[in-house]
Amino acid sequence: MRTLTLSLFTGRVMSVWFFAAITLMGLFIVLLSLSASKVKPAQWFGFCLLVLVVTSASFLLLHQTPPKSIQAEMSRMMTARDIMKEIQDQLREDPNNAELWFQLGQGYLLEGEFDGALICFDYAIQLTEPVSATQLAAKATTLYYIHQQSMTQEVSLLLEQALQIEPHNEAALSLIANDHFLSFRFQEAIDAWVLLLDSNDPNLDRVQIINSINKAKELL
Repeated sequence: MRTLTLSLFTGRVMSVWFFAAITLMGLFIVLLSLSASKVKPAQWFGFCLLVLVVTSASFLLLHQTPPKSIQAEMSRMMTARDIMKEIQDQLREDPNNAELWFQLGQGYLLEGEFDGALICFDYAIQLTEPVSATQLAAKATTLYYIHQQSMTQEVSLLLEQALQIEPHNEAALSLIANDHFLSFRFQEAIDAWVLLLDSNDPNLDRVQIINSINKAKELL
């Protein structure tokens, strides 16, 4: 049962990241188009708002309410908050469990509670010897969003450490590539995605990465 609920939890995390990714991509493309046009800066806000509305509507259509039979099954599964509560209960019994702290941090990240996520990831790192690349990348991602999607010196250092441990770490390279892309550094984004493709991870979404590379090439 725990494996099933954690799988649902992970699925919800991926949905949130998917929504964030398509929203940022849409805003980026609109801003790029407007910068090359004669649209006045005062009108940019309206275009950006339109992108947010359309993206939200598309996301809701793709994730619309499932049939009642599926809905009934889902209702028997624990929500993300229920899972977080269960993890917290387990931590009271085993406060030095690094994996539980990491899972709780992922829960806070899902809920957009970045300060809570940062605390949990810090505990996970302190309790792990040696520290993992995924833990460092998770902390870097949290700090990246705490600082308004800014690649601060601390974020860069954490990503560098993560890649020293695991050169093809998906979380670290994805964050680096996306930051380059959103900052108009298309070749650097391509380089990061190509490095990610060199990974031996069988679960890597190579089709999506190749699509991202092709999009960046179009914008060079």
